[in-house]
Amino acid sequence: MGADFIRDLEDRARRHQAIIVFPEGEDPRLIQAAARLASAGIARPVLLGNPVNVAKAADELGVDLGAVQVLDPGESERKREMAEAYRAGRRNIQEGVALRLMKKPLMFGAMMVKTGLAHGMVGGAANPTTFVLQAAGLAIGYRKGVRTPSSMMLMRLPRFLGGGPKVLGFADPAVAVDPSPEELAAIAVESGRNFRRFTQEEPAVALLSFSTHGSAAHPHVDRVREAVEIARDMNPGFPIDGELQADAALVPRVARNKVRDSQVAGRANVLVFPDLDAGNIAYKLVQYLADAEAIGPILQGFARPVNDLSRGATVDDIVKVTVLTILQGE
Repeated sequence: MGADFIRDLEDRARRHQAIIVFPEGEDPRLIQAAARLASAGIARPVLLGNPVNVAKAADELGVDLGAVQVLDPGESERKREMAEAYRAGRRNIQEGVALRLMKKPLMFGAMMVKTGLAHGMVGGAANPTTFVLQAAGLAIGYRKGVRTPSSMMLMRLPRFLGGGPKVLGFADPAVAVDPSPEELAAIAVESGRNFRRFTQEEPAVALLSFSTHGSAAHPHVDRVREAVEIARDMNPGFPIDGELQADAALVPRVARNKVRDSQVAGRANVLVFPDLDAGNIAYKLVQYLADAEAIGPILQGFARPVNDLSRGATVDDIVKVTVLTILQGE
């Protein structure tokens, strides 16, 4: 994957002219990101917040929001429509409760996605991940066959195994703390699908462990093996293998010595870690020790695109995550 990876993603996103809602619309970083996205023609941003406050902040930042829509959830004419859509199919949700929920920007934004008024939502710059996941789970729900959300990080390495740049998928670095075999399988399949969507490369998904094809015995290894079988039964349309040690997954020379008859060993481009400890530690080590660019994390498993930002996210981070959010809808 060449040096123009991000620019290529932006060009692909631009073709969709997607409406993306930002529930933390009064945050200066979101205001700047929305202006950049709109002026570059990458997205049609909607900022949720008090229009007076947003306009004042934009003026102080010297930002032109001419092509950016600003909505106040508490004053929007669509608030009642959103509340009724939320109540549909739910028992014992009173109208007043639903209306109060729609005053919350995260819930209003998620319902915009649910009802098709927006193609995706990007939040989390001023709210904990838990709040973003809760709003998305309540309003949007999960994809068929997915019980819990997960995440994937795209890692762009400037040099890979002595060669040129390469993009790898790391999952799950941000959400699933201690996934069951079923959850680990879903993470593997969702990560492969998203990797293909973003990079337009065929995924080769490795479920990692401290063991390679029976070289060690432990309940942790058994969990990974079980996840591999479940993932394969889901007919993902791309190869999945495990349990594999990281070197056996990535390095052809090591794979030849350790593994027989694998479509993944030595050529993996999506790495699924056994738990959040491993995934989070690995991506940060690679980011700082290998000078890799970490893009994401990208939330997975929801029925429609929604993504979470770090509360330390920069304007550049927000733009990149928005581009990936748009492409998730392809």
